[in-house]
Amino acid sequence: MKDQDLYKQYCDNIKADIDAKHDERELMRDDQRFAAGDQWPDLIRKGRELSGRPIQTVNRLPAFIDQIVGDARQNKPSIKVHAGEDGDEDIAAIYDGLIRSIQNESNADFAYDTAVENTACFGFGAWRVKTDYESEDSFNQIICIERISDPLSVYFDKNAVLPDYSDARHVTVRVKLTKDEYKQRWPKKEESDYNFDDFTSDWIVDKDQVIVAEYWHKVDEKATLYAVQDFEGNTQVTLEKPQQGFNVVNQRETTITKIKCCMMSGAGILETTDWAGKYLPIVGVNGKEDLVDGKRTLRGLVRFAKDPQRMYNYWRTIDTEQKALAPKAPVLVTAKQIEGYEQQWQDSLTSNAPYLIVNDTQSPTPSRINAGIMDKGATEAALMCVDEMKSTTGIFSASLGEQDNEKSGRAILAQQRKGDTANFAYIDNIARAIKWTGKIIIDLIPKIYDAARVVSVMGSDGSKKLERINQVVMQKGEPKNIDLTTGKYDLVVTQGASYATKRIEALNSMVEIARVNPAIMQIAGDLIIKAMDWDGADEIAERMKKMLPPQLQEQEGEDGEGKQLPPEVQAMIEQGKMQIDEMTKQIQMLEAEKDDKDDELRLKKYEIDVKAEIEFAKLAKDAGVPIEQVMQLVNDALANAAQQPELPDDGETYQHEQQEMFQPQFEQDDSQLTQDGQMMDEQMAMDMGGGVDMSQMQLPDVEQEQSFD
Repeated sequence: MKDQDLYKQYCDNIKADIDAKHDERELMRDDQRFAAGDQWPDLIRKGRELSGRPIQTVNRLPAFIDQIVGDARQNKPSIKVHAGEDGDEDIAAIYDGLIRSIQNESNADFAYDTAVENTACFGFGAWRVKTDYESEDSFNQIICIERISDPLSVYFDKNAVLPDYSDARHVTVRVKLTKDEYKQRWPKKEESDYNFDDFTSDWIVDKDQVIVAEYWHKVDEKATLYAVQDFEGNTQVTLEKPQQGFNVVNQRETTITKIKCCMMSGAGILETTDWAGKYLPIVGVNGKEDLVDGKRTLRGLVRFAKDPQRMYNYWRTIDTEQKALAPKAPVLVTAKQIEGYEQQWQDSLTSNAPYLIVNDTQSPTPSRINAGIMDKGATEAALMCVDEMKSTTGIFSASLGEQDNEKSGRAILAQQRKGDTANFAYIDNIARAIKWTGKIIIDLIPKIYDAARVVSVMGSDGSKKLERINQVVMQKGEPKNIDLTTGKYDLVVTQGASYATKRIEALNSMVEIARVNPAIMQIAGDLIIKAMDWDGADEIAERMKKMLPPQLQEQEGEDGEGKQLPPEVQAMIEQGKMQIDEMTKQIQMLEAEKDDKDDELRLKKYEIDVKAEIEFAKLAKDAGVPIEQVMQLVNDALANAAQQPELPDDGETYQHEQQEMFQPQFEQDDSQLTQDGQMMDEQMAMDMGGGVDMSQMQLPDVEQEQSFD
C-alpha cells in the first residue's frame, strides 16, 4: 500500500477515535478546569464583575482528590515475577529486581502519581513505556517508564473494551513541537497543518508550534509454526523453517503481531519505526465507569461534586456580601454628649478608632441599637453544601482529618474505611495498569537485555546489587547459565503498604512487644533500634548487636545475614560429605553381611540345642529317670542357655567348643547321633506304655524309623 493510502487510513482511524470520545473529553476538560478553580459560570461571573459584586471561590475539591492520591502513594502496587514454562526461579528473581530497578531509575512514581491524580480528577490517566540508550557512549539499551502529563492527548482505539486497553489495535498520542524542534528532527519535511475538517479543535496550536500525531498500531503477519524434533528426540517449537535432517512432527499457520510507530504531520507520514515488543507501549488508566445506553463514560470525583461546590461558593459569597454591605447598627446618643466631637463620631463609621469621647457623663452611656444580630442562613446553607460534597465523593470527615460525631477510635477507623472502600476503584485500576505495564516490560526484557552485560537489580527494601546476565556464573560452587532470553515468565501484582509503611508498622509492633516483654531487648534490641529513623540509630544498633549472646552472633554476619563460609572451607565440607556418604555405603554393606552371619549362627545354635535334647534323653534313659523329669530338665537347660551371653562373632569357634563338650560321650557323626536319639525316644515311649506325646520333645524328623536291638 502506498504511503498516501496508509496516511489516509491512519487519519481516518484517528478521526474515528476522536469523534467517539469527543463528548466524554469535553466533560473531562470541564472537570479539569473546575478542579483548578474555574468554578463560576461565565454568565454569572460577567454579571457580578460588571456590577462590582464579590466573587469568591473556596475550592474544597483538591482535599478530596489529595485523599485518593495519598492512599495510592501509601499503597504502592508491587510486581512479583514467577517462572512459567521453561522458566527458572533464580532468573525470575532477576526479572523481579530488574523491573524494580527500571521503575526506580526512570522515576516511575512520577508517572503513577500523575495518572492517579488525573484519574481521581476527571477519570483518565496514562503513561508510556519506552527504550533508550544506557549512555551516550554505549550501545546497550534500557527500558524506561515515562509519564504523560496531559492524558487527554491520548486517543485509544474506540473499539477497545478492556479496562487496561490491552485489546486496543492502535493508539494515538498528540504531540506539540516547536517549529525549531520540528525542523531539527525532520529538516526535509514540510510544516503543514492538518485538515481541520477532519480533526477537532484540539489540534489547533499557536503559529510557532506544530502538531505531530504519534500513531502506534498493530500489524498482523502470517507465519508457519513448526514443531521440530532433534536428533536426541527433544521437540521444539519454532517459526523458522527447519533445516535438513530435522524431523517436523507438526506444523500450522499462525499470526504474528508486530508493533509499528508512525509519526505524521498535516503533510503526511514523517517516519515509521518498529517496536521491539508485541504490545502497545502506551498504558491507560480509567476512573469510574458509567454505562448509559450502551456507551461507556469515564468520570472522577469532580463530576458529581460540581453542583455542591458551586452552591458552596455562592453561599459563602452571599454571606460575605451581606456582612460587607450591611449597615452598622446606629448609636443612641444625645447632642450634648457628643458636642464638639461630632466629626470623630462620624469618622468612626469608617475607621477603627480606639475610643470615642462623650461630654455628658451624667446621662446613660451611648449604646448601639440591634447590635449583635446576624443572619446565619447563608452559613448553614454552606455547611449543607459541604455535607453534600462529602456524600457525592464518598469521602467523609474522618478521612479528611476533621472532627466528626464519632468519638471512639474504632468509630473513626470505620468511617475512614468507608471512604477507602467507596473509592477503592481508583486504587484497583492503577494496580491493573501497573500489571499490564509489567507484562510489557517482561516482553521487552529478552529483546532489550539480550547480550552479556551487568545490570543493577533492586530488592523490595530498596537495596541494590549487580547481576551478570546472559552468561555463565558460579552459584553455590556450580556453574549456571543466567539467560534472560529463554523461558517464559508471568507476574502478579500485590496491593499493599510500601516498604517504608511496613517498616513503621513493624517498628510500632516491636515497641509494643518490648513494652510488654522487656526481655526481648536482650535478643532483638539491635533490630528494634535499627528500624527507627533518627541520626545515630544504626550506630547504636551496631553496639547493641555486639552485646548479643555468642550463639546469636555466630549465626549472623556483619550485614545481619547468615555468614558465608570461605571457598576453601566450603570445599572441605563438600569433601567431608562425600567421605561420609562413602562410609555410609560401607556400613550398610557390613550390616548386610552381619545379618547373613546372624542367620547362620541361629541355625547352628538350633542344631546344637537339638543335640543337647538327645543327650539329655539318653542320660535319662540310662539313669531310669521318668520322662516328665527329663522334659523338665530339658526346658530348664534351654532356659539357662537363653540367658547366656550373645554368641561370639566367630561362629566356628563356638561350634568347636560345643563339639568338645559332647565329644567324650559321642564319637559318631551327627546323622548317626540323630538317628540313635530318635530310636531311643521311641523305645522309651514303648517302655512307658505309649503315654507320652513325643511331639513335645521337639526332635527333628528322620526319614527312617529304627528300634533298639
